[in-house]
Amino acid sequence: MNSGIPALSSRWQLAGLALLYAAVMLYSSTVVGPAGMNFVYRPPAEALWTFLATPYVEHGSDQRADWIGNLMMLVPFGFITTGALWPRRTLLRVPAAVAAMVVCVAVILAIKYLQLFFPPRTVTLNYIMAQTAGALTGCCGWATWQARVGRLMVRRDLVGAFVLALWLYSGALVLFTLMPLDFALNADDLRTQLLRFPSTLWAIPGSGRPPQVRAVLVFMAGAAFIPVGMLLTFTRQGVYRVRRGLPTVTIIGLLVTTGLYAVSSLVLSAFPVAPSILYRTLGIVAGAAALRWLVRQDADALRRWLRRAVPFLVAPYLLGVLVVNQVISRHWISWQEVMAQGYPLGLLPLFDYYIVTKAEAAKNIVGHVVLYMPVGALFWMRYGEGGAGRAGVTAALLSLCVEVARYFRPGLEGDLNAVVVGGVAAVLGAKLMPAIWEMFAALAGRSGPSVVRRWDKGSGGRASMRALGDIEQF
Repeated sequence: MNSGIPALSSRWQLAGLALLYAAVMLYSSTVVGPAGMNFVYRPPAEALWTFLATPYVEHGSDQRADWIGNLMMLVPFGFITTGALWPRRTLLRVPAAVAAMVVCVAVILAIKYLQLFFPPRTVTLNYIMAQTAGALTGCCGWATWQARVGRLMVRRDLVGAFVLALWLYSGALVLFTLMPLDFALNADDLRTQLLRFPSTLWAIPGSGRPPQVRAVLVFMAGAAFIPVGMLLTFTRQGVYRVRRGLPTVTIIGLLVTTGLYAVSSLVLSAFPVAPSILYRTLGIVAGAAALRWLVRQDADALRRWLRRAVPFLVAPYLLGVLVVNQVISRHWISWQEVMAQGYPLGLLPLFDYYIVTKAEAAKNIVGHVVLYMPVGALFWMRYGEGGAGRAGVTAALLSLCVEVARYFRPGLEGDLNAVVVGGVAAVLGAKLMPAIWEMFAALAGRSGPSVVRRWDKGSGGRASMRALGDIEQF
């Protein structure tokens, strides 16, 4: 049986992905600069002595977000690199993890050394430590993933795998919500956060944007918590079952969203809003209700229905994409104006991610992933597992059209990086759908609410009703 350990072909794929990730880090850390590429030759030996004297710099609260961003950037690299080296034999796993860390640290140091040839880039021990900690986190994450997923794969526990996926998503969502994790850690920071508190009570996301855009942003922010609601419906008594009722889920969801708002209020760079408690809780309740409905359905019949519904879902989806990107308007500028106010460096790959903080860049990427991943899901519903390539091309073309259109909108600018992100997101969505659907189908056998009633003739000719299975109260 599959133990969850990657096969040799998968290891080569992971190794290739690790090399690609390292290349992207090298490119974004050297070639991409505030004025584009700025290579300045210096004797390698001199650069080495400068590198060996890399200082540790005392940073204030304003630098904490960038430090966390550097840490988070290396987590995927540590995860992928460890996966590429992970052996099947248990005795070799600790040496493999050590080897993965050696590779990660070597890549980090090499990139930092090369940064000395691309001023105004600077190198400090602070960020070397942050990136090393990120790589270590990714390494530990792979080991934990294999321990959990391997056990589930051996047992063929699809429902357990689904619950694990929901836990991982929920953890990532909380982390994303609290980005960039620059918490108030001293009295001055706490005082500043408390002074900001009244302004968060009635605010809603998307300040300064059109009302329809703000409405879509609120909807998407609430929808992001749908998987959390699905997770909260599960209880475990030997195996996971969908048992928890909507009132209980609502109370737990309210506590979770209130706590998340309270914690995010301590993040210096975050802008939490109190109404998020309401629409996030509604998302949680919607997720719980949706899962309780899904487990009562016939998976094959539901998929046939979804296949027929795809053409009717395309128009609302496209409308949402256009509204979010603010390209539904009567106000446009001419081609000559676009060229006159154009920013050539914006065409440099990854430049738009460089000129913002790492937290903002991460949120931009995640936003585009969420925006275009439904293309992959729609193609899978309509065409099955063979639609991933077409989904990627379609999403990339759609994203290209949207980003070009943004250049013609007053006050907006396109982001051509979204074309690649959108295409990859759609392919990923199509690739994930078969596994997700298989997990949904497996849930039907463990749904608690399924009740079968049989009427038996009792003594005296009276009919008595006997319920077989579990009776669940909503």
